[in-house]
Amino acid sequence: MSEYKQAERVIRILQRLALSREVTVKQLYDYFERQVPQRTLQRDLQELSGANIPLHTKPGRGRELIWYLERDFVKFVPITLSSRELMMSYFLQRLAAVTKGTHLEADIGSLLSKAKQLVSPEVFQSSENIEQAADMFGATFVGHIDYSPHSETIDMLVQAISRCSRCRFIYKSNWRAEPSDFLGDPYLLLYHKGALYVIVFVPSHENYIFLPIQRIRTVSMTEEFFERDPEFSLEKLREGRFGIFGGEDRSPERVVLKFTPQIADVVSERIWHPSQILTRDADGSLVMELETIVSDELRSWVGGWLHYVTVVEPSDLLEHHDHE
Repeated sequence: MSEYKQAERVIRILQRLALSREVTVKQLYDYFERQVPQRTLQRDLQELSGANIPLHTKPGRGRELIWYLERDFVKFVPITLSSRELMMSYFLQRLAAVTKGTHLEADIGSLLSKAKQLVSPEVFQSSENIEQAADMFGATFVGHIDYSPHSETIDMLVQAISRCSRCRFIYKSNWRAEPSDFLGDPYLLLYHKGALYVIVFVPSHENYIFLPIQRIRTVSMTEEFFERDPEFSLEKLREGRFGIFGGEDRSPERVVLKFTPQIADVVSERIWHPSQILTRDADGSLVMELETIVSDELRSWVGGWLHYVTVVEPSDLLEHHDHE
């Protein structure tokens, strides 16, 4: 094998040791997807051990040896980032503009700063100014929410989710006169249609709810911990819904919409719902069939197309309204 490939192997072996502290030749063989002979990996480990790196062995199963690094040895050689990977970090920063004024914005800035430290010198030498990458991407947020006043709430929720801490919420719904006070288990922060939500399991009602961050008056961690449901998933929770809202007491039903030829191409470019079936009529109009719960979120989306859409069924789709 070439010297370059050997250098690449050595870097990856050091990374693996830095993460797990110890490894066997068999584990490395699997780590390299069985593309590198075990004898070669054995030789790489021996050469590392003889290169003034505190790499030692101890007995494993049978005649197998376990290779390990000394505990106080924390140096390792990271894989550097390419120019394209660095540019993507700037794109992430643009997309995360919604977090402006919060701790999340500072965390993203710190992540980008650390990413720059992993950029090889060649990347900077190949461009007069790699910072120009920041001007290659943009993002717009029409009607977005200023979350800077809610920074502490977001930070508290991040901590609670990571620790599985049950929380006490004081929450003001848009359709109740007085705030609600309840205990809940925060599962996930969700960005949906320009707004941040937290998905909370409410033990007293045995259901999940979506809380807009800006409507949470206070949130505090209790001394209780909850066991996260291993079967929880956002996809499963959204099953049958158009978006994230829709009453649990309703079942999906057939929805048929007909869009005019002027807007048909625009609508057909996107996936609006996993169940959608699109067909074109002879006059160029687009028929969309969905199997979804009829909710205010669906009604709002349909109503947004104004005179470009006709509701075929259910005929009363735009007549009834519910609450989030």
